[in-house]
Amino acid sequence: MQKQTSQQKDREHWGPGRGFLLATLGSAVGIGNVWRFSYVAGENGGGAFLLVYVVMVLLVGVPLLLGEFALGRSTQREGAAAMEMLAPDSRWRRVGLLGVFVASMILAYYAVIAGWVLKYFSLYLGGSAQEFAVAGFAGGFRSFIALPVEPLVWQLAVMALTVAVVAGGIERGIEAVSKLLMPALGLLLLALAVHSATLPGFQRGLAFLFSPDWTALTQPKVYLAALGQAFFSMGLAMGVMITYGSYLPTKRRLPGAVLTIALGDTLFAVTAGLIIFPAVFSFGLNPAQGPALAFVVLPEVFSQMPGGAWVGAAFFALLAIAALTSAVSLLEVPVAFAMQRFGWSRPLASLGFGSLIFVLGIPASLGYGPWAGLTTTGGRGILDLMDFITADILLPLNGLLIALFLGWIWPRRDALAASDLDNSLAGRLWHASLRYAVPLLVTLVLVSGVWGA
Repeated sequence: MQKQTSQQKDREHWGPGRGFLLATLGSAVGIGNVWRFSYVAGENGGGAFLLVYVVMVLLVGVPLLLGEFALGRSTQREGAAAMEMLAPDSRWRRVGLLGVFVASMILAYYAVIAGWVLKYFSLYLGGSAQEFAVAGFAGGFRSFIALPVEPLVWQLAVMALTVAVVAGGIERGIEAVSKLLMPALGLLLLALAVHSATLPGFQRGLAFLFSPDWTALTQPKVYLAALGQAFFSMGLAMGVMITYGSYLPTKRRLPGAVLTIALGDTLFAVTAGLIIFPAVFSFGLNPAQGPALAFVVLPEVFSQMPGGAWVGAAFFALLAIAALTSAVSLLEVPVAFAMQRFGWSRPLASLGFGSLIFVLGIPASLGYGPWAGLTTTGGRGILDLMDFITADILLPLNGLLIALFLGWIWPRRDALAASDLDNSLAGRLWHASLRYAVPLLVTLVLVSGVWGA
C-alpha cells in the first residue's frame, strides 16, 4: 500500500490553465470528426443524421464522458488500475483491461489512415498532388495504398511522432503539443469554413446539413450510425478519458469541462461538414461517397477549384493535426497502464508500446497490397475487419461495461461526489442515465454490430 501511495503522490498532472481542455479536445477532435463524420452523415441523410447525433451526444456521450473523468480523477489511476482499486474482490476489476486493448488496436489501424493523410499533405505541400490524377483520383489512391512499402513508411512516421510526444510527458509532451496544435487546428478550420462560404454550392451544403429529410428518421440505421459516431468522435470507452481524468488535480471541477469538450467536439464536426459538403455540391458530386470522400472525392474537388492546391494543403494539414492529437491520446492509455502496472519509465513504455502497435498495424496496411486477398466471407479486408471488431463490437461492449460499472458497481454516493454534481437533480438524472438509458442505447449498437456481421 505504501508503494501505491508513493506512486500516486509522484503522479504527473496537467498544468494550470487550459492545457487539460486543449489536450482533451485534441483527443476527441480527430480524423473521426472530419473524415468519418462527413461520410457517415453523407450516407445517412445529412440533417437527419446530425439531429440524431446531437441527441446521442447529450443522452450517451455527456453522461459517459463525465463518468469516465470522475472515475479517473477520484482514483488518480488509469482505467485498468482505477477499476481494480474500486472493485478489488470482484470480476469487475478486470474491465479496465479491455480499454487498454481497444485503444491499442484502434491506434494500430488509425496510424495507417493517418499515414495516408500525411502522404496527401506532403503531395499538396510539394505541389505534386496531380500525380494521383494521372490514373484518376480513385485509381491513384488505390495504387498508393496497394504499395507494399511506402504506406508503411508513412505509418511509421505517424507512430514516431506520436511516441516522441507521449515520451515527453504530460506537461512537456502532450500538453505542450496540444497548446501549439489546437489553436492552429482552429485557425485552419475557420479559414476553410470562410473559403467554403464563397463556393456556389454553399447554400445546398447548408440545406443538406441543417434541413433534415424527416423520412430518414424512420430508418434504424440512422440512429445506430449516430450513436456509433458519438462513441468514435468523443473518444469514449477507449480508456482515454479515464486516463486523462487521472491527471487532473482533485480541485478541478468536471461538469463545465465536460460540456465544453462535448460542445467543442460537436461544433468541430459540424464545421467540418460545412467545409466538405458545399465543396462536394459545388462540383456536382455525391456526398454519400463513403470512406473515399476525403481521399478521392475531395482531391477531385480541389483540382477543379481556383487555388485548390492551397485549399488541399490546408485541408490535409487540418486532418494531419487532428490525427496526431488523437493518436497521442490513444498511445497514452497503454503507456499509463505499463507505468502504473509494471513500473516502466515513460520513455520505455512509449517506445515499447509504440513499436508493438506499429507492428500490429502492418497487416492493416498490407491488406490493401500484398495481402489484399485475405478477406472475410463478408468481403472485409484486414483494416475493415479490425475496424469492425474494435469500433462495432469491442468499443460499444466496453462502453456498456463502463456504464454498468459507474451506475451499479461504484457506490452511488461516491459516484455523485466524484462527479461534482452531488445529490442534486442533475446528479440524480446523471446517475440514472448511467444505470438505464446509456446501457440500453449502447446495447442497441452492440446488437446491431453483431447482427450485421
